[in-house]
Amino acid sequence: MLEADSTRARAWLATVICGRQPAWSFSATLPSAELVADAQREGIVALVSWHLQQAARESAVSQPKRVLAFSSKVIKAFTTAAREEALMSMVIEGQSRRVLALMAEACIPSLLLKGSALAYWAYPQPHLRACGDVDLLLPSREAAEQLSARLTASGYERSETSGELVAYELLCRRPVFNDWQIEIDIHWRLANSPLFADVFTFDELMADSVALPNLAPNARGLGVVHALMHACVHRALNLSIGVGDKLKWQYDLELVRANFTPADWRRLVDLSIKKGLAGVVLDAIENAAQTFETKLPQEWIMALTSAESAETLDARRLSDWHYMQHMTFKSLPTAILKLRWLWQRLFPSLDYLRYLYGTQHTSYCYLILLRSRQVFKLPRR
Repeated sequence: MLEADSTRARAWLATVICGRQPAWSFSATLPSAELVADAQREGIVALVSWHLQQAARESAVSQPKRVLAFSSKVIKAFTTAAREEALMSMVIEGQSRRVLALMAEACIPSLLLKGSALAYWAYPQPHLRACGDVDLLLPSREAAEQLSARLTASGYERSETSGELVAYELLCRRPVFNDWQIEIDIHWRLANSPLFADVFTFDELMADSVALPNLAPNARGLGVVHALMHACVHRALNLSIGVGDKLKWQYDLELVRANFTPADWRRLVDLSIKKGLAGVVLDAIENAAQTFETKLPQEWIMALTSAESAETLDARRLSDWHYMQHMTFKSLPTAILKLRWLWQRLFPSLDYLRYLYGTQHTSYCYLILLRSRQVFKLPRR
C-alpha cells in the first residue's frame, strides 16, 4: 500500500473505531484486503469489524443500495479476518484463567496489565481488545520466580530476559497451534526501564485496583487513573525503541479517558506532577485526541503543560533513542548499577538474542557479533 493510501486508510479506521459513521465508498478506492491488512498492523481487526456491523445496522435504511454494496463487501472481509482474532482471544482467556488459578492456589497476588485487563472493563466485549500475550505484575522478583516455576512445571518454557536492569520480567511460553505460541510476561516492576520502573509500587497500584470477575475471582487490573498513566509510560518506552503509535494503543487511552470523572482528572494531574510524568502523560493523551479528533478538558491540559516545563525528561524527545538511553543511565543511583546496566545492554542473554533475531540454533558469540554489526553498522564479509 502506498504511503498516502496507508495514511488515508489509518484515518478511516480511526473514524470507524471511535464510533463515527464510516465513509463506505472508501472501499471503492482501496480493496477490502488492503484495509484488513492495515487494521491487522494496527491491532484492531475485531474492533473494526464490530463497529462496522454496528454502523451498517444504523445506516441500512438511509444509505443507497450502491453504498450498501460497498459496506457488505468490507464487512465480510473484516468478519472473516476477525474470526481468527476471536479464536486467539478465547485461547488467551483460557490460559489467563489457568495462570490465575495457579496463583490462587499459591496465594500469589497479581495485577493484569495493559490489554489483558482493559479487555474486561474498558471494552464492550473482551475479544475486541487484541492481545498477543498476558501481562502480569507481581509484588517481587521472588514471587515472579515462584510463578515461573509453577508455569514450567505445567508445560511452559521459560526464557531469560536481557537483564534484570534492562527488563524487569520473566517470559514463559508454550506452543498452542501451528506456529503460534502464547506468552506470559511476568513483571515485578510496572515498566521495563529503570527510568520508570520505580514510579509506582505494587502496593499502591493494588490499593487502587479494580476487580475483573468475568475473568476470574482473583483477577484484578489497574484502576482507571493508573491504567491511563501506565499506557502513557508504555507508549514512551515504545517510542524510545522505534515503535510508533498503533491505533490499538491510542484507542486504549481514549477508552480509559472516557471513564474519567472530574475527580479522576484532578488525581491524574496531581499524580503526574508528583511522579514527574506530566510531559509523558500530556504527550500521549494529546496524540490520541488528535488521532480521534476528540476534545480534552483544557483546565487539566493547562495544568499538565505548566508542570511539564519543570520536568527533567523532555517528552518531545521520547523517540530519540540516544537521549532516552542517556536519561535511563542518569536515572540509576549508583556507579555500580550504571555499570551493570551498561553490561546488560551490551551483552544480553542468549534467550533474548535468539528472540530478537528469530533463531533458536545460533551460538551466543555469533549473535553478539550480529548485534555488534547492527549497532556499529559493520559490513558483512
